[in-house]
Amino acid sequence: MEKLKCLDLEEKRVLDAGTGACGMTKRLEKEGAEVISIDIDRERLKECRSQTEDSQLIQADLSDLKFIEPYSFDYVICNFLVSALSENKDLLISSVLREFYNVLTEKGSLIIIDYYPFSKEMSPSPLDDIQVELWKLENAVAELLGEGHLQEYSPKVLQNELKELGFQKIEISTLLDEVPWPIDLFKEHEDLLREDIARVADKSLRRALKRKLEKIIDSAEEKQVRSGSIYELRALK
Repeated sequence: MEKLKCLDLEEKRVLDAGTGACGMTKRLEKEGAEVISIDIDRERLKECRSQTEDSQLIQADLSDLKFIEPYSFDYVICNFLVSALSENKDLLISSVLREFYNVLTEKGSLIIIDYYPFSKEMSPSPLDDIQVELWKLENAVAELLGEGHLQEYSPKVLQNELKELGFQKIEISTLLDEVPWPIDLFKEHEDLLREDIARVADKSLRRALKRKLEKIIDSAEEKQVRSGSIYELRALK
């Protein structure tokens, strides 16, 4: 797997921070790692449990890992976790990174894989207008409902946070310049957004949001939607 190239995972103790759809947990297990996979979502863990053999799955808040012995992991891997953290408005990225630092061994490594921010100034490649418009609409609806939403962090911002915590060698690289968005993933976003828009109290505003969504969907039918660029950050403790 390109994301894990040059990593010696055999018999290494690895924290998969944010189980999600279980893809990374399964891959780490296949590579011979001793995996502990943590997610705050009970349903995600339940789905993953049926797909893995030896990994330990734990429901917990990543900003509070006091139940884990300090200096006990060779690697902490965050696969598209960082941007998702902001869905919980009370969860601060600095508190999560601090916990990762505490559980890593003396020469342990933190690996973060995520999207660059949807910003022309920060993206290393041109942005897809449809992707950006959908992202803006999702965030606007979430704000109207008083809920958290995805927030991409620049790797440079994370680099500064990690230096403050004491990480030594920090390397940033672009994994992919752009990635085609599968139709089923776009459809999933569309369906969830429709449900959220239906919860907006103001009838006129609700109609306007629906019209905006329909306009985005019509544009998406005419071309292949592409996601933003993906980066990999590796930090050595």
